[in-house]
Amino acid sequence: MFPIRDFNRSGSKPIVTWILIIVNILVFYYQVTSGHYRYIIANYGEIPIYILNGLRLHTLFTSMFLHADVFHLFGNMLYLYIFGDNVEDRFGHLKYLLLYFVFGLAGGLLHVFMSSLSGNSQDLLIPAIGASGAISGVLGAYMIFFPNARIVSIVFGLFLIRTVVVPAIYFIGFWFLLQLLYASYGALSGIAAWAHIGGFIMGVLAAAFWRSRRRRREYWLTITPT
Repeated sequence: MFPIRDFNRSGSKPIVTWILIIVNILVFYYQVTSGHYRYIIANYGEIPIYILNGLRLHTLFTSMFLHADVFHLFGNMLYLYIFGDNVEDRFGHLKYLLLYFVFGLAGGLLHVFMSSLSGNSQDLLIPAIGASGAISGVLGAYMIFFPNARIVSIVFGLFLIRTVVVPAIYFIGFWFLLQLLYASYGALSGIAAWAHIGGFIMGVLAAAFWRSRRRRREYWLTITPT
């Protein structure tokens, strides 16, 4: 399934989401026009062996803004555009921005950790790039906040392409199961699936904590002294 849109109007303008999309597009444009594509990936992508040795820690951040090709960029930005506005509205602009990077860092660190356990030394040398870890956290938060929101998706069959509308909990749940499948194949999948899983779990935890805290606050506000 490939998402097109959701039926979940945001209560505020998703300024941070728009800025993140613009910055990612501008960075990718520089990647492909600078003539230093390989240099940028090698020096600003997240290479597990360096992180494990306490080196190039800044790449945990810079790697979030790099993409392999236009399809990689388009897919990530589409997911961010569809799901980011509502999560930003729920968290608030500043908290959403900070959590976006927390999600990305969580995903990056889990990717490094799992690469160290893979038993394949080559996994430690492959640069990981993309905003997927951070956006996976946005998906996790969206699933907690809006489990019943309707997601319009394209379904590709052997001889048929059609659109379907499914609740967010099913769409995102299916997406998460795919990440677990990709993770089982390791580097052979060509996807840093553990980064997606790490970001997603952090997004779920952040949204669950925020919702629980808000409910406790609302409960105490309803109690009046006698």
